[in-house]
Amino acid sequence: STALSRVNGLDRYGAVTMRAASYLYVQFLEREKSTCTHNHRAYLITMTFRFLLFSVFLMQIVISLQLQSKAPAIYRYFGYGSNVLPMTMKVLRDIEPINFTAAILPRHELRFDGSKRNRIEPSAAFVTPSEKNEVHGVLYTLTAKDFAKVGRTEGVPFAYRWKRCGVHTYVGDGQNAGNLAMKMSPRIEAFTLVSPNLGDVNIPPSPSYLAIIRRGSREMKFDQEYQKFLNEIEEATNLLIPQGVSGIVLSAAEIIRGTKRK
Repeated sequence: STALSRVNGLDRYGAVTMRAASYLYVQFLEREKSTCTHNHRAYLITMTFRFLLFSVFLMQIVISLQLQSKAPAIYRYFGYGSNVLPMTMKVLRDIEPINFTAAILPRHELRFDGSKRNRIEPSAAFVTPSEKNEVHGVLYTLTAKDFAKVGRTEGVPFAYRWKRCGVHTYVGDGQNAGNLAMKMSPRIEAFTLVSPNLGDVNIPPSPSYLAIIRRGSREMKFDQEYQKFLNEIEEATNLLIPQGVSGIVLSAAEIIRGTKRK
């Protein structure tokens, strides 16, 4: 995420400035060779001084342009899994999205991966390419700071890694708005999270983790067929805490933040 946040930073302009200054320096050298060869030392001093003056001048222009640009960089993040519930972003990740809407990711499927030996939270959601499927989620518009925070709280680059994707937004109606959006709404570029090492076998998630996803799908009014699909996903059994801890953690965070539903 650090590399991404630098795309709109001063580094890019600094590099351009130095290339421009270097070009001017070379041009001055070529032009002055014929007049300064009689005094090599004076020649070097003159050229170096001019180079520094032009470098400082150009850098001041660049910095001024940066300060005049008041609009911060924004990123679009397609969230799935527990992040389809906007409350998760707010109370667990301390993120305030600029805005969010339901969205659909074509040619991908929802998978669950982790470890069967984990008897607390055995798995988490992932997406993987699949020509005949799609994943419903939430498209968040975030500041650069909050986008970086998503990466940190999700364990990038170890648990997940960033991937560019194209999604279609829609206003959920609980019926078929998402599938219609794939045909009618424009494709929007975004980032999503994928697994660096996704296994071949689905590992059932805890009941409370699934409950968060299902709650988000209801609140965002995902398509009816997709909500049915979520309700039919197998849940993990024989856990040390029968429902898992995801629901407990979210409920505690909601109470602490004063957002717990009555």
